[in-house]
Amino acid sequence: MKTYLKVGLTVGLIGLVLTVCVAVAFGLCGPLVAILVGAAAGFITVHQEKTILAAKSDGARDGALSGGIAGALLLIGQVIGAVGALFLIQNSDVPALFGNVPAPSAEVTNQAVYYLSGMGTGVCFGLVDIVVSVLAGALAGYLGTPTRPTSSTIATDVDFGQF
Repeated sequence: MKTYLKVGLTVGLIGLVLTVCVAVAFGLCGPLVAILVGAAAGFITVHQEKTILAAKSDGARDGALSGGIAGALLLIGQVIGAVGALFLIQNSDVPALFGNVPAPSAEVTNQAVYYLSGMGTGVCFGLVDIVVSVLAGALAGYLGTPTRPTSSTIATDVDFGQF
């Protein structure tokens, strides 16, 4: 299994649980979790590579892939958290910030619209999470890739035999 896939799934699963908790409490903080998860996935990926990456751009690529995989799992967590928040609001005395909350005994169509709108909101925040996670993973992968040591000899284009 490729390193970026293994790290992306591992960090992404941890991020999924964290995102569900954050999204239920306050859904707007999901992209902040995505920054942390994407950066962690990118940084860990470049440090777990068995071979030395040829260039920093290779580290950025692997970090972006790992961050994207983790971000996809964050999208799932964001949707679960959004629906969980709506369920919590509907079944408790927490006042709704906007709109009308249908009673648990309301018609099925009202319930479906209520929860589908929550899922749609979760998908929107989840897509933002993916983009942020990819960018954070790429940056962390770029910065975390060690530079290859250069040769101690200085190459010149001047042929001193002409003088």
